[in-house]
Amino acid sequence: MAWFTIWPASLSVQNTSLALTVLLLVLLVGTGLIVSIFLVMIRHRLQRWETHLSVPYERLERLLREVQKELPNWLKPKRVRLGAVPAGSPVTRLESLLDSLDTLLSRLTERPQLEQMLAGLSVPAFMMRNDVLVDANTAFEQLMGCSKSDIKGLSAQCMLRCEASSAGWAKVRLHDSKGGWHGLRMLSLRDHHDHELCMLEPLDSAPDYAGQLVQARDRAREDSRLKSTYMTLLQRELEPMIQELNQFFSDAGAPPGQERLRERLADITALVTSLSEPMPELLGQPAGAAEKIDKGPHWPKVLVVDDGPVNSMLARNVLEAEGFDVDVAESGEEALKLAAEQFYDLVFMDIYMPSLDGLETSRRWRARETLRETESGESERSVLIALTANASEADCKNFKSAGMDDYLAKPYRPQALIKMIRRWLPELGRASG
Repeated sequence: MAWFTIWPASLSVQNTSLALTVLLLVLLVGTGLIVSIFLVMIRHRLQRWETHLSVPYERLERLLREVQKELPNWLKPKRVRLGAVPAGSPVTRLESLLDSLDTLLSRLTERPQLEQMLAGLSVPAFMMRNDVLVDANTAFEQLMGCSKSDIKGLSAQCMLRCEASSAGWAKVRLHDSKGGWHGLRMLSLRDHHDHELCMLEPLDSAPDYAGQLVQARDRAREDSRLKSTYMTLLQRELEPMIQELNQFFSDAGAPPGQERLRERLADITALVTSLSEPMPELLGQPAGAAEKIDKGPHWPKVLVVDDGPVNSMLARNVLEAEGFDVDVAESGEEALKLAAEQFYDLVFMDIYMPSLDGLETSRRWRARETLRETESGESERSVLIALTANASEADCKNFKSAGMDDYLAKPYRPQALIKMIRRWLPELGRASG
């Protein structure tokens, strides 16, 4: 009997435990379904939110493009790229657009302030929109005899009468507040928003440009005449002094460095001579007429090698005025570098230069030509002309042994450069004739 009494009690406990387990499972499943439904609803709402926000995003991008379009080119920020907004969450996209807006607004404050510029003008000036006055400066208020608050909103026809216009300027008559009329010249600038900035000045103060040009031309002619006279006098005084110095050097037994000093003195004399004489003529043509010469494919290419910038400039100006294609090198090293890049028909070579002098530069020049002829069979040979103030018999032998073809003694006149080219490049006469 005792066993039958205990068995139903244990069975009741098992049923209760099973019922609780089932109930717990039901609660968990229900909670999961509720959470899933809630998340689906949130996702659906987020999708709707993104869909609704796409329209404001597009509108904001369109406004940003309009603002950027109104900025001057020199103020447009390079880091704003409205057409390539980075992909990501709506927040990321919104932050990118707001950053662009902040950048554009900061640049917008840097635009030219027409009101401040108008106020800073010393001449009478005013601004109109749709032919109605909207702003004016103090000088215009004084001319009108009233404050700008009294004339704002007036039509231009109430104040101005246009009598004639040409090349941006217009001759007008201004009607002031006292009933008087003022004859003025007006310059007006209009933008694409119908804003017009107008500046006024009296007719009698208008500049006489033709008269100013005539005066400037006469002054230039007088200055040129005086400069030529002064340079001629300087040349007369300088030449005997240089001759005395050369004689002194000869009598002193060639002191150290005298060759270099004689070169500098010769350069100075050449400079004064060039400044005191007109430009040379080539083949009977006036300076500048070489532009009409038909330059064929073999038109001579000339190189001037001189460490003196003034001498190089003068030689280049003389030769280019005659239509030659001229390059300049300030050292022997630079001359050899240019020779490696292209061929030169004729080279004017200064002898006394620092580091690599004209003689050593000529030796290397000829050695390079020989090597090129051996390797490629090209037999092009440049004409090398020495520029020197030391032209003794021993110097001429040194020039020849270095591979130079001729020499031009300093100081030389500009015409001597042209004659030397005609002598060694006779095809020039046929080409230009």
